[in-house]
Amino acid sequence: MEVLQFTKANCRDCYKCVRECPVKSIRVKDHQAQIIREDCVLCGRCVQVCPQNAKDVRDDVPLVKEKIASGRKVIATLAPSFIAAFDAAGFRPMAEAMKKLGFYEVFETAVGANIVKTRYEQMIEEGKELIISSCCHSITRLIQRYHPECLQYYADVVSPMEAHAKLIKQQYPDASIVFVGPCISKKDEVEQYCEGDVDLTITFDELENWFADEGITFDNQDTDDSRFRSRFFPEPGGVIKSMHRRSDFHYIAIDGVERCRAALDEIAAGGLKGYFIEMNACEGACINGPGMPKKRRGHIMARVMVEQAAEGSKDYDVQHDLDLSKVMLPEIHRDNIPGEAEIQKILALTGKHGPEDMLDCGACGYSTCREKAIAVWQGKAELEMCLHYMKERAESFSDQVFESSPNGIIAVDDQFVIRQINKEALNMLSIPDDVEAVGCDFGEYYDILELLNVMETGENIINMRGHLDRSDLYVDRTVMFDKEHSNFLIFLKNIDAVVKAEDAAAELRRETIRITDQVVDKQMRAVQEIASLLGETTAETKVALTMLKKSML
Repeated sequence: MEVLQFTKANCRDCYKCVRECPVKSIRVKDHQAQIIREDCVLCGRCVQVCPQNAKDVRDDVPLVKEKIASGRKVIATLAPSFIAAFDAAGFRPMAEAMKKLGFYEVFETAVGANIVKTRYEQMIEEGKELIISSCCHSITRLIQRYHPECLQYYADVVSPMEAHAKLIKQQYPDASIVFVGPCISKKDEVEQYCEGDVDLTITFDELENWFADEGITFDNQDTDDSRFRSRFFPEPGGVIKSMHRRSDFHYIAIDGVERCRAALDEIAAGGLKGYFIEMNACEGACINGPGMPKKRRGHIMARVMVEQAAEGSKDYDVQHDLDLSKVMLPEIHRDNIPGEAEIQKILALTGKHGPEDMLDCGACGYSTCREKAIAVWQGKAELEMCLHYMKERAESFSDQVFESSPNGIIAVDDQFVIRQINKEALNMLSIPDDVEAVGCDFGEYYDILELLNVMETGENIINMRGHLDRSDLYVDRTVMFDKEHSNFLIFLKNIDAVVKAEDAAAELRRETIRITDQVVDKQMRAVQEIASLLGETTAETKVALTMLKKSML
């Protein structure tokens, strides 16, 4: 199972993840966002910004539980950012709570951080003139895939997680090692680089849910007042804070993928010597990682907690003979770029024919209309992602329906001012072509008492027949009041021909009945005369003819 994927059912065409993704590794297909695995650096920004929680990070807690249930020793290496994620009053209460879950032992990853920062210091002493820190796996993926020319400056040193796992393995060679931290990219790092050292990794968010399921809380009576400088690692510039720095070297901390990419471009341009550059993919470094609990401390308090746990000059004293080398090869992935003709064709499909049409509003998730057109050609985006284009298309369609309707349509506000009126309504209300009706008082052309009654009673008028005296027309009227937006919609259907045809048919029926009445009376007199000559009664004949007359009527 992939480390990160999207939950299809919850995606709502907001494009926020596309907008926030620093490497545009998200494809939108059939209105659903999808991760492009080979492009993704697993920074987790999409996880943090998704309003629908449609991003699904692989939960490895069940696998950890299986290892614990098997009876094997399962040891956790706990990232120092835990102090900003949980209410534990130090490492000891945190470790005791985790042991209640079944962990055989819990150690601090900050020990591994100390090993790594010591190696950085050695590299500087060995004469390396430009070093990029290698603790953040998302930065590793970023350089491998998008800035491979900078790999030569990337410290070929394992991360604190792996360094610590190697150290634990020396003491517990048969144990399973689980890293617990704020990062989702560590799940991928374990699979790519840590075989035999780290078995699994879970996030603080997963751990918090596990604590909740088991009903485990922290016993903060046994507080922990220890201080170690390597615990600075999770805050911005924390690696540098923990190091012994040389006066002739520049130490620069950069966080956020966009800023890191700009710095990598600057590094690739050459000319930088005597620099140690600490990079973190997350803005705010590890204390703002995507695997932090949803109910986390604010950034200010998070930094305060980290600094209180790290302040002072004391640090771990680790003696080891570990192999800390790490081989990182380029994984260059470049998208094909369309030619200018293809780009212009796609732009034209969304009504963008010149610079004046390029809003570059970013609503689709891409910085420019041109960038989005390229993404459409690459199959990453859809034409419909352009909200301006869709709005114009909807308005155009609406205007066509409005103007081509055989019925009169008028939109009137609650002050009875005409806001919109189509040509058919102008004709039906006998409003001259040279009169600008929009903005005029509707009462000049229509009885607004009808509108007042609808507004006061809340009862709409539906297909009620009436007469427009101004134009001498019969119409079917529908009057609806939208209370939420304080607008009336009036629909007028011209039924003048129908009414006149009905009147003509009624007059024809009346004339036919009159003539029929005369014929019946005449025939009755003739029958009576014949009957008297024959000496017969006319009663039965009169009844029969009367019934005939009624039937005709």
